[in-house]
Amino acid sequence: MLNRFPKKKPALVLLTAVSAMTIMSACGADNSSNTLSNAVPTDPPASTDTNANASTAPAADASSAPAAESVDDLYAKAKEDGKLIVYSTSGRANDAAETFMKQYPGIKVEVSKVKSDEMMDKVSKEQDAGQFNPDVIITKEVSGAVEEEMVMTGRYLKYLPEDIAPMVDEPYRTQAEAYANYVEFRTLFYNKSTYAEAPVTNWWDLTTPEFKGKVYTADPLSSPAFMDLFTTMVINSDDMAAAYKEKFGKDIVLNGTDNAGYEFIQELFDNGLIVLKGSDDVLDAIGKAKSDALGLAVSGDVSKNEEKGWTIAPIYDIKPKTSVPDSGYFFIANKAPHEAAAKLFIRWMMGEKEGTGEGLAPFNEVGSWVPRSDVKTKNDISFESLNLWLFDGDALYKTAPKVRDFWIKQK
Repeated sequence: MLNRFPKKKPALVLLTAVSAMTIMSACGADNSSNTLSNAVPTDPPASTDTNANASTAPAADASSAPAAESVDDLYAKAKEDGKLIVYSTSGRANDAAETFMKQYPGIKVEVSKVKSDEMMDKVSKEQDAGQFNPDVIITKEVSGAVEEEMVMTGRYLKYLPEDIAPMVDEPYRTQAEAYANYVEFRTLFYNKSTYAEAPVTNWWDLTTPEFKGKVYTADPLSSPAFMDLFTTMVINSDDMAAAYKEKFGKDIVLNGTDNAGYEFIQELFDNGLIVLKGSDDVLDAIGKAKSDALGLAVSGDVSKNEEKGWTIAPIYDIKPKTSVPDSGYFFIANKAPHEAAAKLFIRWMMGEKEGTGEGLAPFNEVGSWVPRSDVKTKNDISFESLNLWLFDGDALYKTAPKVRDFWIKQK
């Protein structure tokens, strides 16, 4: 099932609840306390999932819990500052900002687009220097480093409005490092003008003579999410070994590698893997003319077919697993200078309480999934039906450097 994350270390237990405004607060870079208003430590709802987290935080006394902040209250406070600073890995934040400023006049939103790893470095240096600039952080993971280096240290803080929380799907309500407003993944694409249906069903198909020199990927050395997929194959090497046996009818024999995940990477390169700069480059290569090549790209790029002149389609079911989730997380930055505006903007991007607000539109697209039970996906398949590995941030953080080194040796 997809609604589970591996059990976190005790220090990572999230103080999230359905019945109260939830924020994971921690000490800032200068070791001073930074508890956001309406942070109420409560136990998460009971779960039948054996891998779900069990909170160690004591339940809050309902009589002492602060009242939930209304949209009107947040807007009144936000107008006093009249400004909001957003660091985002996604250009979707700009689209949401435009509609937000129309809905809430008097608040100017400034969005800086920054890659996840560069954002971590930027925010860390700023906070260490006593400069607390951004209010909202919109970021993808970097092989578990966002959680390990930014969330656990209190630089990024989880925020989930208490009136929206009941509609949020797990793991993003109580188990994940933060709420993710959109979830994508890396998968194989094919050219629909060449193939009537998906030409492969197993990752090991790509290592056969039929696809020699016909497989493209964006460079994982410059895109952590692509590296996360290959690292997850290494972490789940037993799955890869089982898929090999299903494909070839025999047990895998390792050729100087440590496990089936590493062996798959090595055999991909031996079969002529072509590494390009980015996802768009991959889809340009296979999608603008009739091509029998396959390309590993971002699921959300399927929405660019008309714009880019592609005839590509994603493959949503590959053995042993199609991919690993790549989540677009929302955080409030430590000591956000415009906290009320930050909360208001996150609500806006989440679609407000009913999930129908205009701010959600840029995130609810084909190839992306919004993890809210009350939001209808634009995809033909539900997120829960996707054949994905669990995102294991701890294992990725420990394993990714080894996989990067192995990848470099193959090039």
